[in-house]
Amino acid sequence: MMDVLLVNPRFNGKSEIPPLGLVSLAAPLLERDMKVSVLDLDILSEKEADVSLKRVLEEERPSIVGVTSLSDSFESAMAVCKAVKCQNTDTLTVLGGIHATVLSGAILDDQENLDMVVRGEGENSLCELAGRVLKGLDPRGIDGVSFREGGKIVHNRDRDFEKDLDILPIPAHHLLENRLYWTRSISSSRGCVHNCTFCSIQSQYHHRVRMRSTGSLIKEIKQLVNLGAKRIMFTDDNFTFSLKRIRELCKGITDEGFANTIEFYAEGRIDDICRNPIMAQTLSNVGFRALYVGAESGSSKILSYYRKDIEPDDILQGISFCVEQNLAPVVNFILMGPRDTTDTILETISLAKHAFEKGAEIAYAETLIPYPGTPVQEELVKDGKYREKGSIFYFESYEGMKLDWFLQLCDVAREITEMIHSGDKHHETKKAYYELSYLGEMLKKRVPVTFKEYRARCAGEMACGIERRMGLLFS
Repeated sequence: MMDVLLVNPRFNGKSEIPPLGLVSLAAPLLERDMKVSVLDLDILSEKEADVSLKRVLEEERPSIVGVTSLSDSFESAMAVCKAVKCQNTDTLTVLGGIHATVLSGAILDDQENLDMVVRGEGENSLCELAGRVLKGLDPRGIDGVSFREGGKIVHNRDRDFEKDLDILPIPAHHLLENRLYWTRSISSSRGCVHNCTFCSIQSQYHHRVRMRSTGSLIKEIKQLVNLGAKRIMFTDDNFTFSLKRIRELCKGITDEGFANTIEFYAEGRIDDICRNPIMAQTLSNVGFRALYVGAESGSSKILSYYRKDIEPDDILQGISFCVEQNLAPVVNFILMGPRDTTDTILETISLAKHAFEKGAEIAYAETLIPYPGTPVQEELVKDGKYREKGSIFYFESYEGMKLDWFLQLCDVAREITEMIHSGDKHHETKKAYYELSYLGEMLKKRVPVTFKEYRARCAGEMACGIERRMGLLFS
C-alpha cells in the first residue's frame, strides 16, 4: 500500500511544468520513510486522466490522498476526491493550495468527499498529519489544518511560516519523469512585497519574503540536471526583487559550469529591471532566455487601480533593457478589468502592439479574473459587482462595459487571425499582435481593413459568417 498519493488535478491537460508544490510536499514525507507517489493529471486528456487515476488508486491503495488546487482546477480536484471515496471510503482526502486556504470553511461545508484542508504552506502540516494518521493517532490537533467535527467546521490555529527555507528538503523532483515536461521548475523565494489588487499572494504570505541560499539552489539545479533537465524555470512570486541576490545566484551558476549550458527562465517585474538595468545583462550572461512579466494595462488610470506602481513608459523602458541584452521579455496584459472602458482597452492594445514592435513577446488575458482572496474580489463583493458560477469567477463592469459583448469580439478577432494568417511563416510569433490589431478596430465598431480585403477576394462560408457576426455586434 502507498502511504500518501499526491495528485495534481486536470485543468486543460496542457501543463508544461511539473507541479512543484507537490514534489515539495513529497520531500519531507520521504525523509520520514513514508511511501509517496505523485500523479500529475494535467498532462493527460480527460479520458486518460480518469483512467490513470482509477488505475493508480486500485494499484497503490493509498491511505492518504492529497490534492492541490487553484481556483480554476477546483472542480477537477473535487472530482478526484469523489473518485478516491468511491474506491475506498476510509482513504483520507486532503486539499491544499491558495484556493483551499482562502475558502477552507466553505469548501468543507459543501464537499462531502473532502475530509481535511491544509491551509498555507503544507510541508510541515501535511507531514505531521500523515505521521499521525499512519500511526492510527488523532490528526485533529495540527496547526494549519481545518476539518469537520460534530457537524461543525473546525479551524486549528495557523501554522507559523518556516523562517529558514533551507531547513526544508529539496523537492523530490525524481518522482516525476523529466521527459513529460517542456521544462523543470525551482522556487528560490516565497512571497512578494507588492500590492497588486488581482493577486492572492498576500492572503497567504502577508508581504513577507523569504529567500533560499544560493548553495541550496545550486544543489537543486544539480539534481535537475542529473535528471536530464535542459531548461529550468524559476517560479518565484517575484524573482527579480533583489539585484544582490540575482548576482549571487548567477555567480553560483557560473562557478558550477551551468552558465549557457542550461536555459533558464524566470517570472519577475518589469520595474525591477527599470531600477536595475544591469540585471537584464546579469541574467542573460549566464543563460537566462526569457523573463515573464505582467504589464497588465496601457492605461495609467488602470495601472493605478491595480496598484502596479508602474507607468506605461516604464514598461517600454524595461522591455528595451531586456531586448538589448538578449533576454526575451514575455509581457502579459489584462485587456478588460472592472474599471476598464473602451478607451483604456484601446490604450492597452496600443501599448501591447508597441511592446511587440520593440521586441517583446506578447501574451494576454481577455478579462481579469477576480479570484477569491484578492483585494479586487473583496471590492467587487462589497459593491455588488462580483459574480460566480461554479468555479468561474467574473464581474459586472463599473463602467457599463458588456462582458459578453467584449468576449465575442475577442472570439471574432481570433477567428479572423486564424482564417487570414494561419499560413503565414511567422503566424505563431505574431498571432497575439494580429488578434489585438483586429480587436482594436472592432472596439471602434469598424470592420478591419485586412478582413475587408480578404472578404473581397474570398467569399467563403467562414468569412460570410464572421461578417454577419460583426454586423450583429456593431448594431
